[in-house]
Amino acid sequence: MDETNMRQFDLGTINCSAHTIPQLLDEIKLLLHDKSLQPRILLTINAHIYNLACEDVHLRRALNTARIVTADGMSIVWASRLFGVKIPERCNATEAFRAFLLADNIPHNTGILAGCTDDEARLAADRIEKTSDHCRIIKTVSGYLSVSDYESIFESLGEIDCIFLGMGTPKTEEISEVAKAKCPQAIVWGIGGGTIRIFAGTMKEAPVFWRCVGLQWLHRFCCDPRNLWRRYVIGNPAFIYRLCKARLRSKQG
Repeated sequence: MDETNMRQFDLGTINCSAHTIPQLLDEIKLLLHDKSLQPRILLTINAHIYNLACEDVHLRRALNTARIVTADGMSIVWASRLFGVKIPERCNATEAFRAFLLADNIPHNTGILAGCTDDEARLAADRIEKTSDHCRIIKTVSGYLSVSDYESIFESLGEIDCIFLGMGTPKTEEISEVAKAKCPQAIVWGIGGGTIRIFAGTMKEAPVFWRCVGLQWLHRFCCDPRNLWRRYVIGNPAFIYRLCKARLRSKQG
């Protein structure tokens, strides 16, 4: 069993990975060096995505067939203890992507950035170009296109190393499957719409202290309570209920 599989575990009926950011970067380096390795989809999970996946079989399948599904939120890190796994730290999408861009031992690579508005994607790409010595964004695409539009775009790419997606869930996961079919040698990485907006400068990132103590979600909620209250006020208790129910089933099984 390879190290990637050794870091996988079941969070009820949904797979998760215990990868830290350095371990995720090691996996990306491996995939860039060996394009025959499959699967090549990297996704994330938090309490909100977990709740959605419990009710969406297609989303659940996408998560369970990805190469890596990192613990994007502290809720997943804490929840892993219920299933006998100790994730050493969360692997937040924005922080992992920033670490990837700043790493000095990543092979030179080309990528497409797809997500948010056209303007946000272009602004984020400009920032990425200024941040990284090894990653070159050759195309940006809106995150609001149809599946058939993405199929045409991916078919036209030719050889490309990375496809970075930030369209929200479950669209990111759905389009990751489209990207996989059209560009089987590319790394398809769901970096999150928030990551694109942070790099574009249209969304404020939580201060370091809030991120370190696992309160990034609270910062987001305070910044946009009107749109996020349901996700956290209703979603967090639902997440805890579903976890406890899944844990009870695993004990009985």
